Amino acid sequence: MTERAKRTAGVARVFTHQPDRLAAAWRRVRCTGSSQVHPPQGLLDGLVEPFIRELGQSLSGDRTSPWSRTRAVLRLSPDRGARGLYDEFAVLRRCLVDAVEVLGGGDAERAVINRCLDEAVDSAVALLQRLKDTSAEAPRVPFGGLVVEWFERPSEPRVQQPGTEATRAALH
Repeated sequence: MTERAKRTAGVARVFTHQPDRLAAAWRRVRCTGSSQVHPPQGLLDGLVEPFIRELGQSLSGDRTSPWSRTRAVLRLSPDRGARGLYDEFAVLRRCLVDAVEVLGGGDAERAVINRCLDEAVDSAVALLQRLKDTSAEAPRVPFGGLVVEWFERPSEPRVQQPGTEATRAALH
């Protein structure tokens, strides 16, 4: 096995067998610089690990789309819109390309990652458009998981009405 093939296999192995480590890096980068104590849940939070695992399979030679093979939940938020998806995918792309660099991968691995992420972004944005307009064009590459509309509304604190104070049982 050539040195190049060994490095490619190593990158694919990490993506396939340790997607949680790469997803943790994505979450850390996503939360960096946030002024909130608890940043909002990511639209991609539930699907990052399965998608990275499928990317590893693509790096190992699987020719089908990892986006179509990913079995997870994609959240679409009308409030965050396409910008929210673009932002989260951009951070994911940066983390995965950096991981390829650290693991000794090269241009071929970066090309696979970029192609697969482009498919995923285009598909997710098309799904968001279809959510807003059912006559919009279907995604070119279908998503393999479940798509849900994510409603983000601030919860309002419960205020007790005067005279409805909770009563406690008195024990003597």
